[in-house]
Amino acid sequence: MKNLKAEIKNILLRHEGQAQAIKSKELCLLLTLPDRQVRLLIRELRSDGLPVLSSGEGYYMPSNWDELRECLASMRSRLIEDALTRRDIKVYGERYLTPAEQGRLI
Repeated sequence: MKNLKAEIKNILLRHEGQAQAIKSKELCLLLTLPDRQVRLLIRELRSDGLPVLSSGEGYYMPSNWDELRECLASMRSRLIEDALTRRDIKVYGERYLTPAEQGRLI
């Protein structure tokens, strides 16, 4: 059985800098894996200490501090946006699913 984590790590180490990013679809084809498994392997690599960055261009290793900071800022922005969306769905979902109390007597 092949070591998929080592394979994907070796591929990513050859893609340094956002300009050299590799698309998820390409990783899936190279490793003959579904997208979900590729994402899980990348999460494992990050947990193991490999700072794999991502953008609309794909996955890549940072080539400088600016790329690292840019990726972190993008992630923070998405977290904030996701938190606001979650809050709105919770509040308005509860209102939507709670029937109006019409004609309630004291």
